[in-house]
Amino acid sequence: MNRRTFILDSAATIVLGGAKAWGKHTARQSGNQEQNGRFQIADSGVFARDEGFEARANGRCVEPRPLTADSFFKIEDLPLLRDDVQTHQFCSYDRAGDNYDFEYFPIYTEPDGEVAIFDAMGPGCLYRHHMNIWKSWPQYNAAVATRGVKIRYYFDGEQQPRIDMDVSTFFSPKNPLGIFRYPLAVDGGDDFRLMYCPMFFKKRLKVALSRIPGGPGSNQIPWAGRWNMLPKRRNHWYEYTFHTFREDAGFDSWTPQQDETALFKLWDPKNLGRDPKPVEGNETESRSGPLPAGSRMSLAQIAGAGSISSLRISIQPVSEETLFETWLKITFDERSPGQVEAPLGGFFGANRKSLDASFSSLPLGYSPASMYCYFPMPYWKSAKVELENRGREDIKIVKANIHHKPYRAYPEKDCGYFFARYHKEFPRKEGIDYTYLDWIGTGHVVGHVTSRFDTSMEEDERTYFDGSQTPQIYGEGFEDDHNMGWGLKNLQHPIFGAMAAHGGAGTAYRFFTPDLYFFRSSVKHGHQVYGPHSPLGHEGLYQVGSEESVAFFYGRESPMLALTDELDVGKRKPESEHVYRATGNRQATTRAFWYEGEFNNVLFKVPPIEDDGVVLSGSSQFTVKIDPANQGVLIRRRTDKADNRQMADVYVDGRQVTERPWYSVDYDKTYRNIRWQDTDFEIPCRYTAGKGSIRLKVQYVSGEKQDWNEYYYWIFSILPRSAQIRRGDSGRWLGLTRERILVPAQANFTGRPVGITFFVYK
Repeated sequence: MNRRTFILDSAATIVLGGAKAWGKHTARQSGNQEQNGRFQIADSGVFARDEGFEARANGRCVEPRPLTADSFFKIEDLPLLRDDVQTHQFCSYDRAGDNYDFEYFPIYTEPDGEVAIFDAMGPGCLYRHHMNIWKSWPQYNAAVATRGVKIRYYFDGEQQPRIDMDVSTFFSPKNPLGIFRYPLAVDGGDDFRLMYCPMFFKKRLKVALSRIPGGPGSNQIPWAGRWNMLPKRRNHWYEYTFHTFREDAGFDSWTPQQDETALFKLWDPKNLGRDPKPVEGNETESRSGPLPAGSRMSLAQIAGAGSISSLRISIQPVSEETLFETWLKITFDERSPGQVEAPLGGFFGANRKSLDASFSSLPLGYSPASMYCYFPMPYWKSAKVELENRGREDIKIVKANIHHKPYRAYPEKDCGYFFARYHKEFPRKEGIDYTYLDWIGTGHVVGHVTSRFDTSMEEDERTYFDGSQTPQIYGEGFEDDHNMGWGLKNLQHPIFGAMAAHGGAGTAYRFFTPDLYFFRSSVKHGHQVYGPHSPLGHEGLYQVGSEESVAFFYGRESPMLALTDELDVGKRKPESEHVYRATGNRQATTRAFWYEGEFNNVLFKVPPIEDDGVVLSGSSQFTVKIDPANQGVLIRRRTDKADNRQMADVYVDGRQVTERPWYSVDYDKTYRNIRWQDTDFEIPCRYTAGKGSIRLKVQYVSGEKQDWNEYYYWIFSILPRSAQIRRGDSGRWLGLTRERILVPAQANFTGRPVGITFFVYK
């Protein structure tokens, strides 16, 4: 395991990942007291629990709440937390770290020429089907691009696909299954096609095309020249977003007889602007009056348990000053700081340069005359809603209606608070990801609204969950991440849209319902920032520009993942301590690679992460510590993804985990030594309940190189919510803080230091 020393610097912005370090630090804790202590940073980015803490669950498994087909569609169900769902995405982004996404279309090709674009082992559910394949290059001819291309959906290892249809027919209202209908589907013509049809699968789902639209692309990847000189360039993209479940969710795999009638009603565009939740039992707090510069106004102060159902606010005059210097603050249960704190215009999605641009979505809407929010906001002691005019312009009149249900509608132990996090970069920083949200805790992201000025298209989304160094969500461009293509469109849909749009600039919103972004210990949700120096081959085309955003999520400040053990494969002492054994042509190896993401050695010249490991064709066995109070276990493995489609069976104390094999699949080529990948495997509670240690066996099944490789294992216990560690009323974990550490490294083209954020355990 590679180790480096880091120097603390209060002015530093980020730290370099992929290292483990020890040293002295100063941490500011509650009460503004400073203490010196040891710190430790690990590749996982998460240290989980105070060793003196003893969680108590009596070794029993807690049954997760049953899922229904509309569980993640219903706005009223958003506060309910889950620890048994994980979010993933297959996408055709550029694996060489540039912006030639169209050349990375299939994740692998079958011997008969069929190309796979999605391949997940169940149980799970595919929600979002997004495709851009209808523009050819260099001449526009949509018929040539897709003529004769079939799209096929294979369920549970079946040899015959349950869907086998012309891809243009499938993504059009002519789909004979009746599943491509607005608003669950949008026909964007030659620019994009989108469908939200939930497809549950028990064991596996594979989606493939009969061939690559437009034919084979260039064999000169990665391309080092100008973007418009790439031979045989294609223009085809896709994004498929899905959930996997730790255990069988109780659904049968999708069939053509599945009925989506209720889901169409939930997103009925005729109801936009109305509360999509049941309104029975609502009570109203109304306020009206002036809000002079420098003053505050209380909109509601509610005692007891309940839930805010909606906010409706209007102000006069409407200006950039009054909208963006007047802040909305909402505090639940007297927590400090408040869960919501954002400029009024930012929270409701106003564009500060085009204040007349309005929109209506399912949970949120803005117009100069009125603003609304329908996200449910539960609390169990009290709620306080305030406005503060931090600007220099007086607001002559504020009118506000706060609707709330004054009873315990949501069980506290199963729900999260509603949060809204505002972020602004005027200007942004070229090469440094713009981050909507960077947070420690457990919960799920439900969406964001963002306004961009003097920016361009592209800029891939990158979202990391639970300290993984591999982004589990990797998009292929800003407009595609907002469910469009070939630039933002001035359109409004119940869960996505844009206003004042031009290329990649404007105000855009996307709400992750039903494809919620689940996390159990941390989330870093954002996207690339391009500029005049980047990406490679596009120099001079893009602008850095400015951006401001509000991210919406439900959560608790306490993580649910506890890092209870680590195994550094290839090191004699850790292998001995864990009684590690490998069979079947064991080969020791040392590699130095990069992870995908911000610091992949393309824009930032950073040193690779060096690690020892083992390549084998049989099995590996090792004993690891877990928390007896666990509600399941997550195993994370660092692997060299140049060996694609690695599959293994996992055994716990001699018992095979039958829910799924461990299957890691990605695009089948690697470039520029961007080869490290963190891949996770979840073990249900019935294999691990009440145990303080388990003996794991990982049995190789298949792989493109006919072997299995492992370099590092992290073992996380999934704690029950009742056992989460808190520190006072702040709800933080004991000993878990975020530090700002400067890493000595080669300067990038901007001359700035580089690195990423880690969590520090004292």
